Amino acid sequence: MNSRTFEAEIKRCETLLAEKSFSEADEAISTAVHINQNCAYAWYLKAKVCIGLLNYKKALRACKKAISIDRKNEYIKLKENLENFSNLQVDDLTIVNYPNKIDNMVVLTNGKNIGLLSERMLTKPVYKFILDSIREDAIRNAPSGDDIFMKVRGLAENYIDLKFVENSSINRRRVMGAYGFKRAAIETNVSKTLQIASMIHELAHHLLFEIFKNTIMYVYQSRNTDTIEALGWYALTHDVYWLLMNEYCAHAVECHYMKLRNYESFNFVLEKYDDLNRDKVKRSVELGNSLAGDIIYILDGFFTKEMVEEIRLQFLSDRVILLKKDCEFESEVELSDEEKFSMINSILRQNLIEIKINFSYNELNQFKKMFEHVRG
Repeated sequence: MNSRTFEAEIKRCETLLAEKSFSEADEAISTAVHINQNCAYAWYLKAKVCIGLLNYKKALRACKKAISIDRKNEYIKLKENLENFSNLQVDDLTIVNYPNKIDNMVVLTNGKNIGLLSERMLTKPVYKFILDSIREDAIRNAPSGDDIFMKVRGLAENYIDLKFVENSSINRRRVMGAYGFKRAAIETNVSKTLQIASMIHELAHHLLFEIFKNTIMYVYQSRNTDTIEALGWYALTHDVYWLLMNEYCAHAVECHYMKLRNYESFNFVLEKYDDLNRDKVKRSVELGNSLAGDIIYILDGFFTKEMVEEIRLQFLSDRVILLKKDCEFESEVELSDEEKFSMINSILRQNLIEIKINFSYNELNQFKKMFEHVRG
């Protein structure tokens, strides 16, 4: 009887955790642990529930208990992540359950909120928590498939809506995919290898958007809204230097997994402008490369060595021959965390000030409507 009850409570806890019903999940896992105190997975679930309840000390204790029974890699990783929070103040640990809900453009751009971008900077533990929250989706929902194409497609579809198109206008822009508002179009009139590269590239754009969106949520202690998402998208696309940063970042991620030197869409944007400040382009590329490292950290939870080898074999199978599309601004510079956080906040602040001064809310409101449409 107890065995059946234990399994039922474990399943109930898993369901409630997915629904973010943390109090009810706590009741279920407490019952399960009471029945069987020697199940490592039950203690691991207990730790996850405690994180949802913002009780990080209790979560750490539960995680250590799980590790004492079974030293699984995911248990050890969660313990390390929790230990990164040891120096945070209580107010910094509200990232899971923000009290505010900013969904008004004018409120977002008032003087107090612009000031918060200077006062409330990202910290390394908070930033790592943001990355791990995004990364968890890749690990928890890791898709299976018969071949590497379907595996990568399944990963991308965990995050964004994919549409595969033939003879589209994409190729007239000399690129193989396009991303916007949590959706991506992939050109099918190319080999599977290049479609895989395109899916990784467009997914990288989305994960960069997720990093910016979560940063805005942290700064304003706001739950996610269409307004928050509109600002994140605006910041990554409105200014040419940050658009270049966005493109370089996606290419760097694509090149990492595909072992291709392809910066075509970055070069396409660069060629459209004759009077760009080279120092600013260089700095935007350095930020893009640094953020690419963070996205690779997220995706490494999914891309095993075996899968990287499958990509290589697909490459050989398709007999892909590509001319190198190098980038004169290619960079291996990785900014320090402090520089990176300062630049992210500066991008957001610069955009809010420009919107406020020029009272140019039209584009933001259009973006907001697009996200409302996607949300349904």
